[in-house]
Amino acid sequence: MRPRVLLLAGLEPTGRAGLLADVAAVRARGGDAVAVPTAQTAQGAHTFAVVPASPRMLAAQVTAAREWGPLHAVKWGVVPGPSQLATAKAALKDSDVWWVVDPVVRSSRGQVLSRLTARHYLALAGPRVLVTPNLEEAAWLLGRPALGTVEDAQEAAEALCQRGFGAVLVKGGHLPEGQGLADVLASAGRTVVMRGRRLKRPPERRGTGCRLASALAAELGRGTGPEAAVRAAREHVTGYLRTGRD
Repeated sequence: MRPRVLLLAGLEPTGRAGLLADVAAVRARGGDAVAVPTAQTAQGAHTFAVVPASPRMLAAQVTAAREWGPLHAVKWGVVPGPSQLATAKAALKDSDVWWVVDPVVRSSRGQVLSRLTARHYLALAGPRVLVTPNLEEAAWLLGRPALGTVEDAQEAAEALCQRGFGAVLVKGGHLPEGQGLADVLASAGRTVVMRGRRLKRPPERRGTGCRLASALAAELGRGTGPEAAVRAAREHVTGYLRTGRD
């Protein structure tokens, strides 16, 4: 089947990250992308700006997208503020599909993209919600000190599962060199450490978190289980890092 995936994210015009990167990843995984911008962003070498989407237009776009056919998964990227979050949740209130939540509140350069708090993200928890924090975001969600080991990532993933998420993927791409490279998936009483080889990333290869979450949503929307979906999404990102193409 061709999963129809709703993508809620900020529009970054170059497509290196954000909504256009999400669309590319979903299409590369054989899915149909429904792209709804939660914000307009400008992220240049010296220019940065974020303009939140109008809640009225956001609601209309999600509602219109659902009128054309069923959604099979939803990917949440940047949500600039509580009003956009509440609007999107209300428009999806009767949707019983997997949500993949990428809790990104800052750009890779540390610029603020969202005013959401950890409490806002924790309130999204549910049995069909998979959250994909990196090490820094996982610590922020739990109010813990920085995570520096694979064991820390495991504990954080399991702790977030206990908060009600159906699955948690803690991304370990920024683990110290001595720890190797490992992502941790926790779900339904099972925790899996997925190790990999660190690749040299050219500076223009941004948006790896966006692509991972979007590829993951496409796989879940197809009916793939969480563990197999994560493995497929990781392979997708590895291919992007090597070639620069989705």
